[in-house]
Amino acid sequence: MWQSAINYLRNLRTYRDLSPDAGIRRSINVQLSSRPSLALDEWSKLFPGLLNEPVSHKLLAFVYDQLPIYSGLEISKIRPSDRLIEDLQLPLVCWFDWPHQLCGDFYKTFQVDISENFDESLLETIGDLVWFLNKQLKSPDSIASG
Repeated sequence: MWQSAINYLRNLRTYRDLSPDAGIRRSINVQLSSRPSLALDEWSKLFPGLLNEPVSHKLLAFVYDQLPIYSGLEISKIRPSDRLIEDLQLPLVCWFDWPHQLCGDFYKTFQVDISENFDESLLETIGDLVWFLNKQLKSPDSIASG
């Protein structure tokens, strides 16, 4: 009986530790609120090409649609230079498994498995994330996995 109660309390603590921090999420959205909201087409123009590589509109739509689901942040106000950790605090505002969700959703959308190559700690900005994903779409290996 007592063991069940102890396990229940431990589960609550673990759930809290793995959950997004709603206070930080709210704070970041407040900071972003001074920026104009951009519709997808306007937001896409912020990514004209990364290192002379054109960026797929479908990829930008994917990021625009999915990132708010993982983070709860207003993507229409996020810019390519926003840093994933310092500015957006993604590890704190997302569920703990957001990288796995991203990889799964990317595979469902593009039939490209990025799970072996994706390491969010190596990406500094939203622009870096888009560049990485775009590179995966253009990789010769991506044709074989699709």
